Amino acid sequence: MMTIPATPKDPIVGVLDVFNSNDLVALCDGGHGCEQAYSFRISLLRDSRFSTMVNDIVVESGNALYQSMMDRFVSGEDIPHRELRKVWQNTTQPHDVWDRPIFEGLFREVRDLNMALPRDRQIRILLGDPPIDWSKIDNAAEFHQAWNALEDRDMFAAKMIEREVLVKQRRALIIYGGMHLLRERLFWQSKDERIAESQSVPFEDSIVSLLERKGADIYSIWTPVFVDITTFQPDICSWQIPSLVDIQGTPLGEASFRSYYPHAMFTRLDGKMVEIYVDTERSPVMEEQFNAILYLGPPSNLTWSQTSPALAADPEYIKMRSERLAWFGQPL
Repeated sequence: MMTIPATPKDPIVGVLDVFNSNDLVALCDGGHGCEQAYSFRISLLRDSRFSTMVNDIVVESGNALYQSMMDRFVSGEDIPHRELRKVWQNTTQPHDVWDRPIFEGLFREVRDLNMALPRDRQIRILLGDPPIDWSKIDNAAEFHQAWNALEDRDMFAAKMIEREVLVKQRRALIIYGGMHLLRERLFWQSKDERIAESQSVPFEDSIVSLLERKGADIYSIWTPVFVDITTFQPDICSWQIPSLVDIQGTPLGEASFRSYYPHAMFTRLDGKMVEIYVDTERSPVMEEQFNAILYLGPPSNLTWSQTSPALAADPEYIKMRSERLAWFGQPL
């Protein structure tokens, strides 16, 4: 197949067009905090056509234990903030990533949108993180017991999407970190030796791969925020920002996945924690993992949402985060 240059298109029109033939669109959230990625999501949500085509938004940044609370909130019920914040502060993740204002901001945008819509067109937020109950956890032993009882995060989300979206013949936008949206298994290597295929490999099953195995058609979009993709095709620097681009048969699609994800991960090898990287030779290329790329500009131009100073100075909040990170074996 001949390689052709990637051609950008309007990203809002592009995503909405995809919903004409797909019930699910999976959108990488752009590094869990990129403000330009968030701005695009809000622009998409505010487009008048969105609510006529999409029923649900599935998010990684909310604990499913609070689904009924979220349903009431986005439908217009007043929920005290001290209660509402449990949705994103009490997920399975011990760190502060979901405490960045953009994640709460999406929930409030959906609520505001719904206030102007008839009941049958209102958008539902589906919380995709497994329902851990922190009110019943007071120490490390109780945490590990609760953690071990939880379903795998991607498996939980895939089953929830099947039950709440596909079975009900609805359409959903899935907003998750990109590594939860891979189609094919990655292979990994350490700096000194390959990781044996029989060893545990992170992210072997993703939300997309699990759902596609069930017959779902998913259009998936990667959002590069840490690498400069103009190295794959120089004229990208002249593209309108943001842009959406289909990558099949293009230099962007034929590039290795590692060129988009050069970061180290960690695994236990021979009793020691070692750095591992995507194995370029054995792993699928980018077009085998994703359909398209949302281009937001060069990494140097991107900005990042941060936890508010008031929250970061709250002693009760600091105690909570410190305890949870310690139970995970991580420093504050």
